[in-house]
Amino acid sequence: MSETAIKCTVCDGISYLWVKLQELELRKCKTCSHCFTDQTTIQPETYSADYYLKTHRQWFENPNYGLFSTIHQDLLKRNATCVLDAGCGNGDFLKYLAANNNSFSLYGIDLAPIDEITKKSHNITFLQGDFLTHTFSTKFDAIISLAVIEHLEDVRAFQKRIHTLLRDDGIAYIMTINRDGFLYSLANIMRKIGFSFIFKRLYDPHHLNHFNKNSLESLLTQDNNFTVLKVINHNVPLKAIDVPMHKGIISTVMRVGVKAIFIVGKIFRKTYLQTVIVKKQKMGVENPQYALVNIFIP
Repeated sequence: MSETAIKCTVCDGISYLWVKLQELELRKCKTCSHCFTDQTTIQPETYSADYYLKTHRQWFENPNYGLFSTIHQDLLKRNATCVLDAGCGNGDFLKYLAANNNSFSLYGIDLAPIDEITKKSHNITFLQGDFLTHTFSTKFDAIISLAVIEHLEDVRAFQKRIHTLLRDDGIAYIMTINRDGFLYSLANIMRKIGFSFIFKRLYDPHHLNHFNKNSLESLLTQDNNFTVLKVINHNVPLKAIDVPMHKGIISTVMRVGVKAIFIVGKIFRKTYLQTVIVKKQKMGVENPQYALVNIFIP
């Protein structure tokens, strides 16, 4: 396949081969600088309950309650009551909302099934299926998507689906990695001098799209579908970091190093993660100028 044949997954711009990791090829867009995996170089990913029970157990055992609280307060401020978590995993965010407020109508959908105990013990409608194709019985005031969009092949279809399922003036909260972050910059420098361990873990084959601030906002504002209201710059709880050695001095040193990187990233506004809050635009309406608010949480 020729170099110009592989288009950017965000803007359809021309991409070029940036880094090759064994068989996996990472490409970068010349127009919006978005980084994505050439999907012809990897096997299609499948997801089951094992993804959050085993593969990334540490991540799911240590929910980001700081982010949950920030989104919760924003939902209350905007009087959003009917909420969908698209790619809800084991339902941690929805369970947090249910425990802190009984005025929400809560829905979650994921490819993997939710265990029966969780289904029965919470006043939440859990659905198993594909967010892009599932027939929902209602539209929503707010749609939440936490660490999902980077796994998707067709990110533009995902953006359009969110727009379709939101009520007029609905709000979406999209959380993903921040390739502008200090951790990613450091990992790339280390790769160039022969230490590629961190780089390979960040550019995991599970992740098909590696968003920076510009490419994520470019995607969400395509076709004047959304206006960006806020960008939340944040990290993840340190215990959630997937350190391969869980005990001993090596694990401790690695976690101390990650903590230092997180602190530096926060100081320079180059955090590991980003959450963008967007508001639905009515069809045919010009996307107005907005006063972008950057906020930080631990």
